[in-house]
Formats: sequence, structure tokens, C-alpha cells
Amino acid sequence: MSLIETPTRPTIKSHRDAAKVNISIDRHTVAAKEGELLVEAILREKEIPHICYHSRLMGPIQTCDTCLVEVDGKLVRSCGTKVISAMQVVRDSKHAQDARAAAYDVILGNHMLYCTVCDNNNEDCRVHNTALALNVQHQEHHFKPKPYEVDMSNPFYRYDPSQCILCGQCVQACRLPDAEVRTDRHWHQ
Repeated sequence: MSLIETPTRPTIKSHRDAAKVNISIDRHTVAAKEGELLVEAILREKEIPHICYHSRLMGPIQTCDTCLVEVDGKLVRSCGTKVISAMQVVRDSKHAQDARAAAYDVILGNHMLYCTVCDNNNEDCRVHNTALALNVQHQEHHFKPKPYEVDMSNPFYRYDPSQCILCGQCVQACRLPDAEVRTDRHWHQ
């Protein structure tokens, strides 16, 4: 049995006309839109790690568990939980912090940490910034090389297995309705 509540995958739609509701985030009353993703409401108020969640356009992938919070006493993914009136959210409980750290440690087993020599070490690396936010001092799950070669053949992205954390964003982006149209253009010519 999983400790994490897995709600049904929410459909992404506009919340412009959604009713405003009050929720509690870390004992502070916050206005939110009913039905919006909880991660969005939290991010308007405070930072929270969210490795696999990119935006409302791609929707919740729910693969990384770095956005775990407690809602009404249960551990949930904030990227996959819709806001409802009067929900009680605890972002930094010991239980949520420990669960986020454990989930992130598993992610780090897929990523070679060599930040000091990495080309992406420009303060805009989500992996590095999340390690800082979660105060990662060492890894329990050490990096395991993947048996794949670096692939630079696509003009839109590169695949470096030592950098891939298996978050699912590339797969989700390719599943978007117009992804084939966007990636089939011959921009490189």
C-alpha cells in the first residue's frame, strides 16, 4: 500500500472563471481558485520543489514526488491534487520534508552530479537548485550509468543519459497535440 494518495489525473483547463476559495498553507489563509492544481497555489505564495511539473500546459506528470505536501493529514503530490475549499496544506512538515528528500535521492541515482564542471551550472538548473533547496548533503542512491549513447541528432533537444533524471517531461511534451507539427519542421535547414 502506498503512503502517497494518488488522485485521478486532473484535466487541465482554464480556471479564469473558477470560484475563489480559501485554503490554508502552513497555517496562513490563502485565496486560490477551486479546481486549480495545488502546486500552482503554493508557488504563488512560497517555493516548493517540483522537478517533473513544468506548467499547466504540460500538466502534472506525477513522477518525481518532490512536490509532496500534507493535505488534511495525508501525503499528496501537489502537482496532482486539485484545490478545494478549506483544505489544510502543510508544506514543510517533517513527514513531507523526509518524503521529498527520499524521492529526490532516488532521482539523483539517475543523474551524474558534477555541478562544478557542468555546462548548465548557471543557477538555472532545476536539479542543482532542488538539491540546494532540499539541503542534500550526500546521496544514498549513487549514480548508475545508463547503457545509452549521447544523442545529438535532433535539432530541438539533446539526450545525454548521464543528465537524464527520468522525470518524463520530454515524453509528456512529445504527447502534446501539436508536438508532431512543432518537431517535424526543418528548422535546421
